[in-house]
Amino acid sequence: MYRNEEVEDIKKKMLICGVAFVFVLLIGLLVVLNRFRFDEASVLKELQKKETFVVLIHNGNYEKCSEALNEMGISYYLFDVSSSSYDEVLTRLHITYDVKVPAIYVIEDGEVVFNITNVSDKKTVKEFIQNNNISALLEGDE
Repeated sequence: MYRNEEVEDIKKKMLICGVAFVFVLLIGLLVVLNRFRFDEASVLKELQKKETFVVLIHNGNYEKCSEALNEMGISYYLFDVSSSSYDEVLTRLHITYDVKVPAIYVIEDGEVVFNITNVSDKKTVKEFIQNNNISALLEGDE
């Protein structure tokens, strides 16, 4: 039997492309997972230090809230309800009820001062930020 050099060359190229694809996919997955884990770890750190901050609790559907917060210049942490530390965060915040997401919690000195749950539109988020003067609260903490 003879070896077809073109077929062997194609097999090598396919193997290299497959390995490269898996490598890029794993790197991308790590970046995405670390982004959310970083926020989750940061929320716990901020609570331990009794800092003032905003956290957006979500289950994947948070675009409207995120856009409104970004438009208003509010820095916030994203926190997914599927996080392993979700129950711990709720306990530290003394939240004993079922949180309807997406929800925005404003934390001052490690305690909840304002919150809004089950947010359905950007207008509601903007009114919440303005009515509670959250921008000034966050600026006063710096």
